[in-house]
Amino acid sequence: MERDGRPAQARPAAEGITLVEVLVVIAIICMLAAALMPVYNKARLRALTVSTKTIIHSIEAAFSMYTSDFGDYPAHSGSDTSFLVGLLQGPVESSLWKGPYMRFREKDLDPDNNIVDAWGSPLYYGYPQEEKDNVPYLIISPGPDRKQATPDDIGNW
Repeated sequence: MERDGRPAQARPAAEGITLVEVLVVIAIICMLAAALMPVYNKARLRALTVSTKTIIHSIEAAFSMYTSDFGDYPAHSGSDTSFLVGLLQGPVESSLWKGPYMRFREKDLDPDNNIVDAWGSPLYYGYPQEEKDNVPYLIISPGPDRKQATPDDIGNW
């Protein structure tokens, strides 16, 4: 067939891409992934921190309702928070209890029924406490490093 008065060019039987072109594309994708990975990790860390703060705020709200019924916070100090799950979720054998004050999902609890943060570490609960002046009780997550008493701890103070 002719176009513009010229004979049509014969096309090669098979067209494809070369190995060099494939390697160049893979190299570009790897460079983009390497550049975006720190951004992804930072966003993920921020999301897990917000999730942990939300868990702590939810427990604070549940304690507010619990305290209005019982007149005081549960006395305890340590990372064994399974008893809090029972008190807040219930049922509790008491005429004062008007809960449940909070419902826990499976991902909120470890196998021992302790309340965990977004990294899966048990929360620390302390009442009475004398460490912080502005709160009656402490709820502390060990944070991303999963170690207590480090600068990245997340708490209700």
